[in-house]
Amino acid sequence: MKANVILSAVLLSLSASMVQAESATDKAIEYRQGVYRAMDWNLSPLAAMVQGRVDFDGEVFAQRAERIALLGSIVAEGFADAESVRGDTRASYRIWEGRERFDELMAQMQQRSRALQQAAAAGQGRDELRPLLGQLGQSCKACHDRFRD
Repeated sequence: MKANVILSAVLLSLSASMVQAESATDKAIEYRQGVYRAMDWNLSPLAAMVQGRVDFDGEVFAQRAERIALLGSIVAEGFADAESVRGDTRASYRIWEGRERFDELMAQMQQRSRALQQAAAAGQGRDELRPLLGQLGQSCKACHDRFRD
């Protein structure tokens, strides 16, 4: 009887730790996907402005560029471990096989998003911001091409 109680307690504690690990992984996936959705929410109007599809508004551009810089600085937290490639995600296992390069591309995106934010905050116009936004987009594409399935 005592052995059954001890065995049950051990199995229960193992199950609980597995659920916690799964939960932490799920939260990491949800976190980074949410951050990327917010980045897209703010990037798309900027692209429309520099492409002339909507009127350029320097104040709105600066506000959205500031958000992108902030979001870019925190998104890497969602790539905690290799387990977070499972499930409903396009993150590739190659992130963890080539973590050094992934981190370099992430740092490049962060630097370019800060450059865009600073230029927008300084009041630069559409023609000056267009190439900076293009460079930021190239950073995103470089990482997506290599580390997204």
